[in-house]
Amino acid sequence: GTRRERLRTSIAAASAYEDALRERIEAGLAALDAVTMHSRAGSRTPTLLATFDGRDAADAAQVVAERGINAPAGNFYALEPSRRLGLGDAGGLRIGVAPYNTSDDADRVIEAIAGFLAS
Repeated sequence: GTRRERLRTSIAAASAYEDALRERIEAGLAALDAVTMHSRAGSRTPTLLATFDGRDAADAAQVVAERGINAPAGNFYALEPSRRLGLGDAGGLRIGVAPYNTSDDADRVIEAIAGFLAS
């Protein structure tokens, strides 16, 4: 095909790959008690926002960082939406994926958060 067609195909493939990873993480976290998933838009970037019953998202960020996973916590300069969602000023844990992530990376995030909740 044309260069444009090849680019469209490549972007669609990367998007589908990222969505599959996001869905894997989302399903894994949904299976854990005490996890609330936010950001349920049908069409979105491959990013999740999670909070944990009775636990601080910043503590979760620290635990996953100790396991080599970058998932920051906060309101990400969206203070009013954070408050409107009931997350207060603290916000939640942001988990994002990119084309360079793998299914093993997705599983590590799930395991790290499960470990955080068990501690």
